[in-house]
Amino acid sequence: MKIWKKINKGLILTIIVVVILIIYLEQVERQREIDKTAIKTACNEYIKMVDSLIILPEDLQEYSQNLTQEDENKLKENINNELKKVMIDNQDAIDIQSQFIYETLKQANENKITTKCNKTIEKITKYEFDGDQVIVNFSSNLNTSYKQMNLETNTEEEKENIQSIYGEEITLQKIDGLWKIVYSNLNYYQESSNMFLY
Repeated sequence: MKIWKKINKGLILTIIVVVILIIYLEQVERQREIDKTAIKTACNEYIKMVDSLIILPEDLQEYSQNLTQEDENKLKENINNELKKVMIDNQDAIDIQSQFIYETLKQANENKITTKCNKTIEKITKYEFDGDQVIVNFSSNLNTSYKQMNLETNTEEEKENIQSIYGEEITLQKIDGLWKIVYSNLNYYQESSNMFLY
């Protein structure tokens, strides 16, 4: 009993708290490592969906680019419906992404017809966890094919662009065990400094 009285009880409590904290942090880190696979899969699936949405349906692939209001409404509705499958239940967030995808679709088909779009994550540079949310920073490779009318020869030409893009990010939130998209900052615009034409 004399030994117990001599031991500082505050020191023992501090040691117990530190041990519990270390165990907790190790479990959190272990869970995050497990989650990274599911997060990367969710990012890849989202990017693949965006790739498909910026290609016009075959019946609208015309050089005139004169989409009717009805065509635009159908495209926007389709984008909205697809986003609802993978995003959090927040209409403002969906509207922001929907607008981005629609503007990207218009630019991807301006004076040309995009026939293929394939963006792939090259390297994830950082996962920034904050509770049940994570921001994934990455670089990607973008491979697009398109048809364009050569006005001088009046013939259709097919071209391919390959470029590396840096500084992209996707924010996700874990809801009921599934990682859902909150926001994305993707780049589909062509930059002459890192674009290769074939």
